[in-house]
Amino acid sequence: MYLRLVRLQLREGAEAKFVAFYRERVIPALEKTAGCLYAGLLGPWRGNDHQSLTIWRSAAEAEAYEASGLYHRLLRESEKLLAATTRWRVRTAKDPLETIDGDRREIPPEGYRVEIGDAAKALESDNPVYVRIVSLRVAPDRHDEFVDRYRERVMPAVERLDGCRGVLLAEGAEDPGSILSISFWAREEDAVRYELSGEFERLTAELQDTFSPVYTWQVVLGAGADRRKQAPKVSGYHVVQGRKLDADS
Repeated sequence: MYLRLVRLQLREGAEAKFVAFYRERVIPALEKTAGCLYAGLLGPWRGNDHQSLTIWRSAAEAEAYEASGLYHRLLRESEKLLAATTRWRVRTAKDPLETIDGDRREIPPEGYRVEIGDAAKALESDNPVYVRIVSLRVAPDRHDEFVDRYRERVMPAVERLDGCRGVLLAEGAEDPGSILSISFWAREEDAVRYELSGEFERLTAELQDTFSPVYTWQVVLGAGADRRKQAPKVSGYHVVQGRKLDADS
């Protein structure tokens, strides 16, 4: 399976109109697109921007959607609702350094291959109302070890928690060291309870030594500083609009 994330900065006061656009235009369009399993608009709770999360049966089907022109068409239709500060990147080929066509603009989607987990199973019951995304970087020579530990220790522990609909581990299509751990929850309070329990910190410690060695932060303690490995970035989102789709449409 394949994940596609598009970061969106909305104009001030435009959220209600964009939610309606996503519900009435984006989801129906993706429902008719072969291979799309899920489409959801995520509203930031502990994140900076909205995100459009789509889950695909394969990377090839996600790429076919983009190549069809539908993605660009939907972006043009929504442009008036997007903030002027939204970063646009012009791209005419997979390699962003190739020739630029000034008449085409797009928000670059981020693609991730699902390494572990079954998105269809996570979404087979009621649609989740909360999505938690943990992003981190893994050392290239520890990648396989990280994946094995995540499969054996992290995933079973999280899936046992009340309210957890499912967990996915995905790696960047263009940057395998960029990792996302995505969990789907029945309620926001279930995810919050998980964080407050200390279980997230315990599970992170199980993986800590596989993180990239350049992934560090500086913690200021009085007049000095203590160099430590950085905790993964955690973002929480409410599912503003979301629907499981028919992949065979």
